[in-house]
Amino acid sequence: MIVSLDWLREYVSTDLSADALAERFTMAGLNLESVTPHNNDAAIDLEVTSNRPDCLGHLGIAREAGVLVGSPLRIPDPQPAESGRPIAEAADLSIEALDLCPAYTARVIEGVTVRPSPDWLRRRLECVGLTPINNIVDVTNYVLMECGQPLHAFDLDKLKGRRIVVRRGRDNEAITGIDHREYRLTPEMCAIADAERAVAIGGVMGGAETEITSQTKNVLIEVAQFRPLSIHRAARALRLHSPSSYRFERRINEQWLDWASRRACELILQTGGGTLCRGSLVAGSIPGWKPDPIRLRFAQVRRILGIDIPPQRCVEILQRLGLKSVEIPATDAGVFVPPSWRRDLTREIDLIEEIARIHGYEQIPEDRPIPVVAAPRSTAERVDQRIRNTLVAAGFCEAATFSFIRPETQALLQPPVAAEPLRITPAAGDYGDTLRSSLIPSLLECRSENERHGNLDAELFELARVYWSSDPARKDGQPRRIG
Repeated sequence: MIVSLDWLREYVSTDLSADALAERFTMAGLNLESVTPHNNDAAIDLEVTSNRPDCLGHLGIAREAGVLVGSPLRIPDPQPAESGRPIAEAADLSIEALDLCPAYTARVIEGVTVRPSPDWLRRRLECVGLTPINNIVDVTNYVLMECGQPLHAFDLDKLKGRRIVVRRGRDNEAITGIDHREYRLTPEMCAIADAERAVAIGGVMGGAETEITSQTKNVLIEVAQFRPLSIHRAARALRLHSPSSYRFERRINEQWLDWASRRACELILQTGGGTLCRGSLVAGSIPGWKPDPIRLRFAQVRRILGIDIPPQRCVEILQRLGLKSVEIPATDAGVFVPPSWRRDLTREIDLIEEIARIHGYEQIPEDRPIPVVAAPRSTAERVDQRIRNTLVAAGFCEAATFSFIRPETQALLQPPVAAEPLRITPAAGDYGDTLRSSLIPSLLECRSENERHGNLDAELFELARVYWSSDPARKDGQPRRIG
């Protein structure tokens, strides 16, 4: 995630330099990749782990910065003026695949002027590595980088029937993306269609036939929630990864859908004029966020971290991170509810980690004694180790191969099981799509590869799992993994 320092300061007040702020981020778990000067700004490239999708936007990073420097977060409150006709007269919306797209919202702006974006917008996009295109497309990219919610703008007049239908793709259905490459859809993929054909790959990429051009006058703004797994599968199958799919795969905060829609409309009216139709189209439903409360025992903070952090300080840190206290903290424990943007917080240990990183890992002395008890090895682990030691002593080398192989490799040795082998979807490229039911084919391939490189005497063994879809020895017919 590349962050513009100038952009960040719009949401949180800080006089820290880019290097000093980057150091704070690193000590709080957002590892620094680089700091690059950009005109009068600085681009801070941070490594965001997969459990922190809230930090895939400037507002999320600003929230972290505000907690670290003790400054309040300023979130814009977009209130675009609705001066046009009712939106129901301008467009129509329906969802036929709620399992792939639980919620979809749309707003319409008529009479826009497509032109180059103002300098402030261009500078911010360029600082974070995006190429300005025009004011409409740039606004959708700006809001994406601002709050982490992907958006898409359609030329409304190019939508057949002025309709949006969210449905499954059809077998071998073709669509040309905005990168002007053709893609083939399947029923497992979410297609955004009009009355006749698919016009976008839901959550992944828009289509060229309805993209914004200099002739565009009427714009439909899409803001939606897609299932993370369906987006992951579609992006992988099509070998098409985008900033939008990257965020949807990690789960967006659906509570921001309406905010992102209003924010985009506000900026489009500001940069391109036009009139915003009254109301919005909403299909599906946006579920409320109802997390389970988490109980934090303050004594556990000392036991895990090895240092004393006063309960008042623990409560202060968690509240500044957005957690709500549902009970008045007693002297020994407190109960907290995480916000919608922190769904990675589910256990007591998660709260202790948050307290540690905000309080400062550097506050924990390196020589602080922390009780650690070694767990005894299980019988299976002792047996595995004895086998390894024996085979290595006999001159064998341990191999580590993939659990999936090609069908032709699987055919080298068929175990005595009548059922079809298990397969994975999508295929793992050249490595195949069949879960191995024996270790021997994988070891034969490994031996062959050694011989190809001149090692003619490779003595190999492997301890690993194989996979059978059914086990004749079991009366209940349930599948079992064996090794």
